[in-house]
Amino acid sequence: MSNKEDFLQSCLILDTETNSDDYKIAEIIESGFVIRENDDWTIFQELHKPVDRPIPPKVESICYITNKMVADKPSFLDSKEVFQEVINGYSGGYLVAHNHFYDMRVLERHGIDTTNHKWICTWRMAKKLFNGVESITETNLPYLRFALELDIPIEMLCHRAGNDSYITAKLLETLVSYMEEMNLIDKDQPYGPQIADWAASPIIYERMPFGKHKNELMTSIPHSYWQWAMKNTDWFNDEADNFDPDLAASIHKALGID
Repeated sequence: MSNKEDFLQSCLILDTETNSDDYKIAEIIESGFVIRENDDWTIFQELHKPVDRPIPPKVESICYITNKMVADKPSFLDSKEVFQEVINGYSGGYLVAHNHFYDMRVLERHGIDTTNHKWICTWRMAKKLFNGVESITETNLPYLRFALELDIPIEMLCHRAGNDSYITAKLLETLVSYMEEMNLIDKDQPYGPQIADWAASPIIYERMPFGKHKNELMTSIPHSYWQWAMKNTDWFNDEADNFDPDLAASIHKALGID
């Protein structure tokens, strides 16, 4: 077995669909994951009825999960032990998601323990690999599916937990192949630790990614702007949800701060 295939088999790739984009109040309305079997991915997904609030129309219009569909389903809380057992089965492996911060926080809120696992975020991998690549203008999952021409049946719709887990898995395969082509991986060594460490290291922006100085060279932005940002934003507060470690590291480099 190749080191790449060994790594893929060590990954549990998961996704949650929720009734809010605020993880502090979001309830899971569908959970899903894929596992590697016979050089492909097997999909599992399950609907859940929310307890505290119904699914709003906006969410129904995005994921096509309606209140009628989940009316007779158990809540995630009532079946969370099964999901926890699946996660525990990957002890020593990796949990993978696209924008893992959200799924991790939602699962924690529902009593799922992932503290003994290492996460890998494909959204972060894409941001690093395509930083400065003009032909890739977005890093959300539906966009990357088509921009990278992933081998996914067209009838497999996005924003369903099992489907998005599968799309994330195919994206992971592609991103790892890019890393191999760019010599970012030692093919003779286990892939998992290399990918996890690389993905966790800061993304250094050459240009400001948003705001008043968007697309300006980081080194050209006035110091007074960074002083304002330190007083008025959470970009530098590592305890805040809006903390951006990549932006903080990029600013430090632009300012010549170690």
